[in-house]
Amino acid sequence: MPRITNIHSHIFTGRCAPDYFFRMALPSWADRWADEIKAFLEKRWMRRLIKFFASRRGNSQLLRYLQFIEVGTQSTQEEVFTSMQRAYAALGADTRFVALTLNMDHMDTQPSGHARIDDQLAEAERVRSHFPDALFPFLGVDPRHKQGADLLGWAREKIDRRAFFGIKLYPSIGFFPFDPALDQLYDWAEQEQVPVMTHCTRSGTYYTGSMSNVLPNMRPPTLNPAAAKQMDSIYKRIGRFRESDFTWKDSKYGCNIFLHPENYEPVLHKYPDLKLCFAHFGGDDEMLPAKFKQPLREKGIDATNWHDEIKRIMGLLDDSGRPMYENVYADISYTLSNKDVYPLLNTLMRTPLAGRILFGTDFFMTVREKSEAELLQQCTTNLENGHFQRMAAANTTDYLRSRIYDPEVPFA
Repeated sequence: MPRITNIHSHIFTGRCAPDYFFRMALPSWADRWADEIKAFLEKRWMRRLIKFFASRRGNSQLLRYLQFIEVGTQSTQEEVFTSMQRAYAALGADTRFVALTLNMDHMDTQPSGHARIDDQLAEAERVRSHFPDALFPFLGVDPRHKQGADLLGWAREKIDRRAFFGIKLYPSIGFFPFDPALDQLYDWAEQEQVPVMTHCTRSGTYYTGSMSNVLPNMRPPTLNPAAAKQMDSIYKRIGRFRESDFTWKDSKYGCNIFLHPENYEPVLHKYPDLKLCFAHFGGDDEMLPAKFKQPLREKGIDATNWHDEIKRIMGLLDDSGRPMYENVYADISYTLSNKDVYPLLNTLMRTPLAGRILFGTDFFMTVREKSEAELLQQCTTNLENGHFQRMAAANTTDYLRSRIYDPEVPFA
């Protein structure tokens, strides 16, 4: 029987994050005091004092934020991993975890004293050596770090020796997924069926500097000029973003330009067998649009519903009626924290897309919502008719399988 896999988690610590990263984890009202709050909360005695008063007042939101900071500032990635692993005790010792690393070295032009990507990866690899049949990290890739053959050689060496098992992209930190610098990596990943995971929700981490640094012109180069129809649509959307002060002056919204699911169509047009997962399935705000405001839609900048767009891409058929991109997946990480999405998920698991929907939680980002054990319980309780087993075992096994790694063969 296939093993349960959490396909989307994180174990990097505050040491890996830039000095300016913390402000994105705080509620918007606290932005202006981010540095001061960070300095206070990094002190264990201060967290304990705040927890004491928050507990007495019943402030669960503040307690969850404190828990998030506490997990993220633990001293090692191994401590973060083992704290996540303990939450799965009820499922037995056989659960497998994909930890997604993230290259945060290019999120701004400001100086920062954080541990760089190679240090983050080296520590993740050490943790994997202690849990060789439980931890399966993905490689955080950014085309500003390495490009072309250099990027391919760097990634291939780590994946060929099975220290890492897939590729993680996070475009909102300042790059397009159709960047020509990624072309050789996609070509190899398609041939070897190495899985690629991309962040795809309107919220999350983003480039915190000026938009002009990461979008210097309105027609960025593409790895697939032959996809003229798709690129024309993308360039028109870029123009709408550039014409709006709302997006051009606030990268929190401006960086949506990099995340849009449509940006992958030129990639899939060139590499139709690429194994690609859209993380978060667009997000609960896109799955439940009646319950959430979407400023970019309201302002006429981007009218697309990303959840619907992902379903459209997954459901495209060729002339023979077969899926055009049958290796395109979506996971439900973070989205699963909202109880209201489960009726929709149960419906989707009765459609032809059912074999390409993956279980993941987004630990430890979700600690701000619920504990990992609570999320797991909520998911197993609210998914019907064996849907959890299919998402978390059969589908994740198919997604992880490459010509380099067979997930049904245990590591010694």
